Amino acid sequence: MIKPAILLLSLSICASVSWSQNITNSDEIISTPVENHTISNNVNLPFFSSPADGEKIVASILDAIGIQANFRIEAADVPNVEAKIRHHHRCILYNPAFVNGVNTMTKDKWASIFILAHEVGHHVEGHTLTRVKNKLDVELQADQFAGFVLCKMGATLDEAQLAMHFIASTTASETHPGRDARLAAIAKGWNSAETQSQTLSNNKIQLAS
Repeated sequence: MIKPAILLLSLSICASVSWSQNITNSDEIISTPVENHTISNNVNLPFFSSPADGEKIVASILDAIGIQANFRIEAADVPNVEAKIRHHHRCILYNPAFVNGVNTMTKDKWASIFILAHEVGHHVEGHTLTRVKNKLDVELQADQFAGFVLCKMGATLDEAQLAMHFIASTTASETHPGRDARLAAIAKGWNSAETQSQTLSNNKIQLAS
């Protein structure tokens, strides 16, 4: 799922020039309700409402995939949430109004956990270190990464996809894919993690028998 060479590069090099990657192309939060969504918040993490909350969530995200790395979570004057190398540090910058809006609209912790996992994915995949040629592809890569991680953290597929119903446009822009493509990428990552977990579980049963 995670490319070892890119991971090593992204977590060890301090770049003098970096590129920011936003979660979506707008600060707008869509108010359309999600069908059949049951709020569970079945995760022992806070709502993302401060840098300290964000650091706890990111630490849990990294723990789920066995990575140790330092990230700075900072409130900033940005449209929504973005990954960026800033002063030689891996940062996730967020607009408090945007994040609070997501929390208020979804009433579910998994929505902002996904958003942070998506930005962690940009760092892990090396998107903040070089100018990307295809912006749509890198967004789908980060969505797939986030889907994989949230499955590892215990989210259902619906919970992993929840944020996208509120932040993604139905049509693609120059920088971000349309909602359906992003939901499919999340499902691809989530299913990959689920298959991996089932394989490990089956192997344990075979070894024990």
